[in-house]
Amino acid sequence: MIGISKGMAETFRRMLRPAVTLTYPDTKRELPERARMSFAMARDENGQPQCKSCMLCERSCPDDAIKIESEKRADGPGRELTKFTIDLGKCMYCGLCVEQCSTDGLRHTGDFENNSPDRADMMLVLYEAEPGSVTPPTIDESTPEQLAEVTDAFGALPAEPAEPAEPQGGAS
Repeated sequence: MIGISKGMAETFRRMLRPAVTLTYPDTKRELPERARMSFAMARDENGQPQCKSCMLCERSCPDDAIKIESEKRADGPGRELTKFTIDLGKCMYCGLCVEQCSTDGLRHTGDFENNSPDRADMMLVLYEAEPGSVTPPTIDESTPEQLAEVTDAFGALPAEPAEPAEPQGGAS
């Protein structure tokens, strides 16, 4: 009986104090500086993503939530980013992808209001190249170096050219 009366006394004391609860949608809590929430793609001064398509973040993701699509650069070595997607439904926000990024192209943001009842809405597309903006390299398959490059890139040899057809009508 003494325990119940002590509990009720504490309850009545707390009822008379002002509430400490934040009214969430109206008042948002101060987040820690290094809070890991959603993601953002850093851009350079020209508006292009800083991501160099090295695929370190995709390989380091334990949940396989990151998908990167890229194409070989036409103007030199390396790859050019065409699409960068993170499945927020799979992501556990561990931060390994952000730590692995050598160009600081991927960052955490303070946005934590990114849930949805629809699974398709959980796909965060951080970058998608406009159609036609990535130009494929022009390849002259006549040189052995370029033929080897095509073989390495696509895993197969290009189609052999057809034999020239002999003219009909016979030659004398």
